[in-house]
Amino acid sequence: MDLDRLWKNVTEELKIVLASAVFQTFVSKTQLLVLKDNQAIIGCPSPYVAEQNRKYLAYFKSALDNQTKANNNLEFILQAPIKPESAQPIGPLFSPTYNSSSPDLSLARSGLHPRYTFDNLVVGNSNNFAYAAAQGIVKNPGASYNPFFIWGGVGVGKTHLMQAIGHELIKNNPQAKVRYFPAETFGNELISSLKSKSINQFKDRYRQNDCILVDDIQFIAGKDYTQEEFFHTFNALHMAGKQVILTSDRKPSDIKGLEDRLVSRFMGGLTVDIQPPDFEMRSAIIIQKAQQKGISLNSDAVSYLAENIDSNTREIEGKMQQLTISALSQNQSNIDLNFARNFFHQPNPSLEFYTPVNPRHLISVCAKYFDIKTGDLIGNVRKKDLVLARHLTAYLLLTEINLPLKEVGHLLGGRDHTSIMHARDKITADLTSNSVLRQQLKDIHSLL
Repeated sequence: MDLDRLWKNVTEELKIVLASAVFQTFVSKTQLLVLKDNQAIIGCPSPYVAEQNRKYLAYFKSALDNQTKANNNLEFILQAPIKPESAQPIGPLFSPTYNSSSPDLSLARSGLHPRYTFDNLVVGNSNNFAYAAAQGIVKNPGASYNPFFIWGGVGVGKTHLMQAIGHELIKNNPQAKVRYFPAETFGNELISSLKSKSINQFKDRYRQNDCILVDDIQFIAGKDYTQEEFFHTFNALHMAGKQVILTSDRKPSDIKGLEDRLVSRFMGGLTVDIQPPDFEMRSAIIIQKAQQKGISLNSDAVSYLAENIDSNTREIEGKMQQLTISALSQNQSNIDLNFARNFFHQPNPSLEFYTPVNPRHLISVCAKYFDIKTGDLIGNVRKKDLVLARHLTAYLLLTEINLPLKEVGHLLGGRDHTSIMHARDKITADLTSNSVLRQQLKDIHSLL
């Protein structure tokens, strides 16, 4: 038996005996590097993960001994994780680059965010039931839980979980027609099709899918014609055995202005809620985000951050972005408790730009810095300098003023929130290695 297969069998045993949050955060990213003379060396992506896994040494040893029928000694070591491929700006604001081979083409057409996969999803008490249901859908789409309605507050991971299902469906069947879209996009395209007398093309575009993933369905409430058309789209797909997945900030029966027939259909499958993350899950998210950004946190810093960021996943992500910028500006990649405390209790120690700014003023400053017209900055021209300016502007509107994704999209020419997320993630990723970009960010802040 090769090492990969052996370790897969070991981790399957561990998955049964360990809590899901522990398994997803600490065990799932490990790898068996060497097994010789009953000495096992296990690679971990960070010192903190290695430290935590040592607490579960007895479980690891029991599972490995069971698989090898031997008495083994185990050692956990640091092994740098493989960095994901960087994405390139090509879409309306920012879209990932895909290869021409399948299933990449299916992903390109789906509208799915490349990072919203199960591999990047932290599972804990707040989303464990929803995650289990999602796994059931992946195994039997259109039958197990249809429709699947996910609801919860802002930033708890509804979109991530929903899109992760889409990724898995395409992975399992590259020919699957999966389409992700915000409910608002459905309404806007409906109006556009009526004006252009292309309603039949509109219906085909939405009804000829194997799975639709509809974000923020509450936004069709009170819009009679949009609800009418979505009702028929829902029925067409559901009766054909196609999977429908919806998200909202509240459960169907609490959405004011939503027609009773839609409420009935939305609740006809499985309705689950996702709560804000608890301390353990916040810790796991912080570790994951730190790894993605190339910084290391000791256990005390992780605990301190988890205690002080007690809201939702999105706030954790935002704070980790700010912490990363602060650390990189001081040439630090290892964060300890003192650094974390200083970050929270003092203004950013070297980047004195975290003060409230008027959104329109920020957009104007960015346009002036790049020597372009404001109209071009928020327009649709795809020149390289304009794309960079838009990315930075979107990033600053999110991190500097803490505007919601939807509002940033509105300010930047009516772009949807997934495009804004793409822009934010692009800048965040580049800041870790691009000193020119970091300097541009500082220059812009000095002008605010």
